[in-house]
Amino acid sequence: EHPTQKPVGIMKKCVDRFPKAQAILDPFMGSGTTGVACIKLGRKFIGIEISREYCDIAVKRMERELSQPMLFEPELQKAEQGMMFEGGKP
Repeated sequence: EHPTQKPVGIMKKCVDRFPKAQAILDPFMGSGTTGVACIKLGRKFIGIEISREYCDIAVKRMERELSQPMLFEPELQKAEQGMMFEGGKP
């Protein structure tokens, strides 16, 4: 557990608020939730963490996320979700 733990879903929404950003910087990376969200959205990520323990946890989480096959391309997935919420057919 981390003192400012956040769900990946919330961080995905935060990252998605900046669609033109070339990379997302998290200067207080903690256990890497923002990094995992960036990977899921196909975004670049830069993380900084003072604690070696949390840095190791974050690296393992992101490596695990990267090792899993992506079933949908992030842009295609966003477009499909947009259709569902904007009155289009799923």
